[in-house]
Amino acid sequence: MRIRSQKDFWCGAIFVAIGVAFMVVASEYRMGTAARMGPGFFPTLLGGLLTALGLSLAGPALIRDGEAFPRLHVRPMVMLLASIGAFGLLLVPFGFVAAAIVLTIVGGFADPDLRLVESVGLSLLLTAFSVVVFVLLLGLPFNLWPNL
Repeated sequence: MRIRSQKDFWCGAIFVAIGVAFMVVASEYRMGTAARMGPGFFPTLLGGLLTALGLSLAGPALIRDGEAFPRLHVRPMVMLLASIGAFGLLLVPFGFVAAAIVLTIVGGFADPDLRLVESVGLSLLLTAFSVVVFVLLLGLPFNLWPNL
């Protein structure tokens, strides 16, 4: 059997895998009824819907022609994961401002066309915006600066 639309097939296969995993984990919980739902009712229902969606994507991909699976770009994935990890590691010891600046600068390396000057300017703008929204407007208790 030949996969004619690789993109749709693998997207559907991922949905099926996640849906089945939800249903397997939810089988450990009491289901209940539709009137008195137990803790396993919603995850099982969600897993079933996700599995059905995955099958509706993967099935026609065996018949209908479509796009090939695109080339996997590793650099953006690694840089974005590294930037999130750096933010998590730097938030407590160095404060929100430094962690947010590092987050956006390291994340900027995901795009090979973005220059360092643009990345620094973007990081300053986004950090200022984040401080205004999260700390001043929402009142979240972030330490903005390192604890000395």
